[in-house]
Amino acid sequence: MTRAWNRFWFAPEPTSTLALFRIAFGVVVLGWALSLMPDLAAFYGSSGIEPVAPAYDVPGIWTILAPLDSYAAAVALTVALAAAALCLIAGYRTRLASLIVFVGLISLERRSPGVFNSGDGLLRILALFLALAPAGASLSVDRWRTARDRFWEFPARAPWALRLMQVQLSVVYLGSVWEKLHGAPWTDGTAVSYAMQLQDFQRFAAPDLISHSMLVSSVMSYWTLAVELMIGILVWNRKARPVVLALGIGLHLGIDMTLRIGFFSAAILTAYIVFVSPAAAAGAVLAVRDRVRALTAARRVPHPA
Repeated sequence: MTRAWNRFWFAPEPTSTLALFRIAFGVVVLGWALSLMPDLAAFYGSSGIEPVAPAYDVPGIWTILAPLDSYAAAVALTVALAAAALCLIAGYRTRLASLIVFVGLISLERRSPGVFNSGDGLLRILALFLALAPAGASLSVDRWRTARDRFWEFPARAPWALRLMQVQLSVVYLGSVWEKLHGAPWTDGTAVSYAMQLQDFQRFAAPDLISHSMLVSSVMSYWTLAVELMIGILVWNRKARPVVLALGIGLHLGIDMTLRIGFFSAAILTAYIVFVSPAAAAGAVLAVRDRVRALTAARRVPHPA
C-alpha cells in the first residue's frame, strides 16, 4: 500500500498533460477576464449592485479588494489577471503567473460573490493547484529559455499537484450527485423541467413539448445523475475513462447550449484534460508540431514555372 501510494502521488511522469492543461486553462481565464471588463462598473463601482465589499464572518476568507476597495483597483486587478493569463498560455514566469491568476480570481469573486457561480469557484481552485505544479517545465517560454535544444521534450516530474486536480474533479461530481439526491426536484425527476423554464438563464427557449414533459424531464434528470456518478467513479478506470469523459462532454455541451451559466462548462471541460495520459498528450502535441512543419515546408517548395 505504501508503494502504491508513493507511486500514485510522487512517481515522476512526463509533464505533457500538465502543459496542455496550463495552455487551455490560460485561455479560459483570459476569456473570463475579458468578459468581466465591460461589467466592472456594475459589479465593483461605487454605484454598482454591491458598492461595498461584504463582511465575512468566517476566518480566513480574504480578498485584496477589501483594503483596496475601489473601482480603479478592480480594473487594475482585472488587467493584471488578463496579463497573467497570457503568461500562462505562453508559459512565461509560469509559477508567478499562476499565483497572480489565483489571487486575481479569488479577490474578484469574493469582492462580489453574488455574480459568480460554482464554475468560477472551480477556476480559482485549479489556479491554486497549478501554482503548486511544475506547469512551466515543458512547452513554455520558461523551457525555451533554459533548454532550447530540448524544447520538444517533456521532462518527468512528480505529479502530486496534477493528482490533486484529478481528485478535485472526481469530488466535484460525487459532491454534485450527493447534493442533488437530497433535493426533491432531482429525486422526483422535475429538475431539468424547472431549469429549462428559467427565462433569465435561457440561451434558447426549449419547446413546450420538452420543457413541460414529465417523461422527458425525468429521463434527462436521472440521466444527468447517472453520468455525473459514472464520471466521479469510473474516471479512475483507464478503460472506462474515455467513455465517461465523452458522456460528460456531451452533457456539458448540452447544458451550455441551452442555459447561460457563465464559465461553468468551460471550467469543467478544461479540467478533463488532467485525465489525458502523458503519452497521449505528448503524441497530440508532436503530431501538431509535425503537421505545422510539413505545411511550412510545403509552402517553401518552389513551384515550377
